[in-house]
This record gives sequence, structure tokens and C-alpha cells, in this order.
Amino acid sequence: MYFVILLTSVLAAILFLSIYHYIILPIFISPLSKIPNAHWTSFLPFWIWWKRRTGFENRSIFAAHQEHGPILRLGPNEVSVASLDGLRQIYTGGFNKDPWYIGEFRNYSTPNLVSMMDYKPHSAQKRMVSNVYSKSYVQNSPDLQTLSKLILNERLFPLLQSTADNSSPLNVYDLAGAAGMDFMSAYIFGITNSTNFISDIPSREHYFKLWRNKERRLPGRETAHGQLESICLARCKAAEELSQQLTDQPLSSGFSTRPVVYSQFSSQLAQKSSEYINPQSKRLVIASELFDHMIASHDTGSISLIYVFYELSKNPGLQSSLRSELLTLVPTLKHYLSRTEKSDPSSIPVLPDPRSIDALPLLNGIFYEALRLHTATPGPQPRITPPGGTTIDGYAIPGGVRISTSARCLHQNAEVYPEPLAFKPERWMHGDGKGFGGTEEMRRWFWAFSSGGRMCLGSNFATQVLKLIIASVYTNYTTTIIDDEGIEQMDTYTARPVGDKLILQFHRVE
Repeated sequence: MYFVILLTSVLAAILFLSIYHYIILPIFISPLSKIPNAHWTSFLPFWIWWKRRTGFENRSIFAAHQEHGPILRLGPNEVSVASLDGLRQIYTGGFNKDPWYIGEFRNYSTPNLVSMMDYKPHSAQKRMVSNVYSKSYVQNSPDLQTLSKLILNERLFPLLQSTADNSSPLNVYDLAGAAGMDFMSAYIFGITNSTNFISDIPSREHYFKLWRNKERRLPGRETAHGQLESICLARCKAAEELSQQLTDQPLSSGFSTRPVVYSQFSSQLAQKSSEYINPQSKRLVIASELFDHMIASHDTGSISLIYVFYELSKNPGLQSSLRSELLTLVPTLKHYLSRTEKSDPSSIPVLPDPRSIDALPLLNGIFYEALRLHTATPGPQPRITPPGGTTIDGYAIPGGVRISTSARCLHQNAEVYPEPLAFKPERWMHGDGKGFGGTEEMRRWFWAFSSGGRMCLGSNFATQVLKLIIASVYTNYTTTIIDDEGIEQMDTYTARPVGDKLILQFHRVE
């Protein structure tokens, strides 16, 4: 009898504590109870968990914001914000990252800038490498100019010319990833140590198969990740050897470039961080960071590029207007097709100044409108509120709460971007003419590269390279769509096209 009474008491206590913890506390006592719920069950974790698991997270959060306002409770300890007040506080206020980033982005079991949760070590490491990604540096970099000329003239143009001459359709999603990898790996490790995925299709297919296994959590994911890490380590080793050679003698060939990013990061680690004196630790810190740069180049970079191609291919008139603008460049990019002296670096025509390409208003409008409408990473960017808590949009939020903003919610604000689902490059060609075009309010809500100290490190590099590729292609070709089935974006953190393809036909313009 005593045992029955004891068991009954224990079960009653467990039931009471469960009701208190999962119902009474989140509904009536928690400070988050005052925040509008995204769903009537948001005091429990199941609604947002299910949306994430079934691939409906981004659209569901956006729809909830449309219905309930700029701040929402997604779960018992999670909040979503879609306002400038929230954007400023969360991403410029030094909030630490959510542990989710560790599982998604850490390489070699070693932190990198994306997977570092704490703000201070992130800032210290970012300062070691940010200089070579600044806008002034990439615009004036002789190494970037040289590798750009070589990749365009020796790899991209021969492929496009052959494709056009043979009337062969081309999957530009694969090509965009290949181009991103070739440009980025050449800038990181030097052109002699770069990938050549534009031309070497078997190597490209092997690498991207490994990447898909890792990124999509397919069978063999861990093995694929290990192979990808080995590829990056091998390039780091080659870059280190090149750096040592360049210490003794300058570049001997016009076809060579320095391992810009590798050399910068390696030298800064040696000078400023006693933690990395151990050679093995230093090697893994470098590899983890640079592997992440490579991933960004072929993952998010390819998404951004194919949606520019997609929007232009739907609109021949826009292609014509863009080409007219591109032909005002001095020198133009058209003369690359006539080069024949591959053995002589001096025969490679000079590229237009990056500043002149960057200043083209229609190209700029097309680029930023594609990034707004087809953001490569539209999903939430989670942070953790600091111990003392914060107040956003009038609501007190305690410390330790998972809080985020997402680009989709910001970019589809109809008050800032009228007709937000329409592709309208002209919206960036009006306004005060500052920054990258548009009005000040449009620029404040634009979030394709995030913001604050954690914003995309390579945004200036990506902008320059992607604009150069777009300008080079549409100076010399028009494109038409052959197959765009599955072009809609996945509802995931990184939003690739559902069909993994965009098949275009390239036509030479004489």
C-alpha cells in the first residue's frame, strides 16, 4: 500500500512538473508569452520543428510575419524578428551565434569564422584575413586581375564558344559552381594550385558529387566530407610551398599569381596568435577557414549567378539593353574571343577597370535585384540573446533565447520593395545614387550578405567576380531557356534550385 501511494505521488509530481514546464510556464509566465505566436502551438517546440523537417520553414515564418507583425514567437525559447530595430540589435550588438553553426559549418573539428559562436575570437580571426577581401584591395589586386584574365580567356570563353558553335545546351548551374571554385581557389591558393572545374568536367563532377553527399546528408556523408577536407589540405600544402618559393624569388611567369588569401592568413596567424604556434594546429585552422571560403564560392555563389542568368534569359530586351551598356566599357570584353597566342601572357587583353564594371547602373540593378528576389541564403540566421536580455520592438526578451532574422522576410517587404515578387532591376537605378543604388531604405533592408561583424567576408570579392562573369557572358552571347523545370528555390537555409539545373542555349553575338 505504501509503495502504491509513493508511486502515485511520484507520478503526480512528474505530471504537475510537466504541465508547469510545458504549458503553464511558456503560456503564462515566460516573458516570451507576450510576443505574438507564429502558430497557436508555438509555446511548444513541435510546430517550428515540423516546418523545418518538412522543408516549409522559410515560407511559414514569412507568412506568420505577414499575419502577426514584425516579431514572432516560433517556439518556447525561440523568436523571429523582421524589423530594422531587430536587425540592428541582433547582428550589430555582438550576440553570439547559436550552436547550430558548429554542426553545419565546422571543418576538421576546428572552428572557422562561420562556426565560431563567440563574438570576440571571431573578430580577432576576421581581422587577420579581412584586408584581402576589402573592396579597395580586390579592385586593385594585380593577382585577381591576372587570374580573372586567365580563367575567362583560357577556360570560360572556349567552353562557351564551343557550346554556341555546336548548338549544345548547357547546364549553367554546374558551370556557375565550377567558375566560382576556379576563381576562389585561384585567389586563395594561386592560379597554379587552383581547380580547373570549368574545363576539367570529370574532376568537377567528382567534387560536386562528394559535396552533394555531404551537404544533403546522403549515405557516405562522413566519408565524402573527409575526402573534401583532404582536397583542401592538399591545396593548402601546395600554397605553403609556393609561399616559401616566393619568399626567395618573385613570380617568374605572367601566368602565375600569389596565394593571396593563404599567405595573408598564414602570416597573420604566425605573428598574432600564440595559440597556433603548434604547426598542426595552425595547419588545421587555416584549412578549416579556407575550406569554408571554397564552399561559399561554389554553393551560394552559383545560386546567385544562375538566377541572374535565369532572369536575363526570360527577357531578350533586357539582355539587349545590358549589352548596350556593357559595350560602353573601355576596353570592352568582346575582344577576348579573338585571342590566339596562348603561350604569351602579354597577348591576353587587358580587362576593364573593376570600378568601371561596378559603376554600370543596369548591371548593378540586375545583380542586386537577383540577390534580393533569389537570395542564396534566405533562411534564419540564429543568434543567442546575451545574459542580460534585450528589448526589441517593445518586447522584453530574456537571455539565452534563440533569435533570428531571415533575408526572405526583409527582402519581400512590400512597403520597401513594391511588387516584391517581381524582378525589377530598375528599382535599384532610382533613388539617391549612393551605395549600390536604390533608396536608403532599400539598402537598409537589403540583407543578401547579412550585416554587422558577422556579415559575409567575401561579399566584395563575390560581387566583383560575379559582375565580371555576367558582363563577359552578355557582351558576347545571348541566352535562351531550354529547360527550367525545378528552377524554384528550396525552402532551406541555403536555397539551391529544386531541380539542380538551368539548361540554357548560348548564341554568339557578332
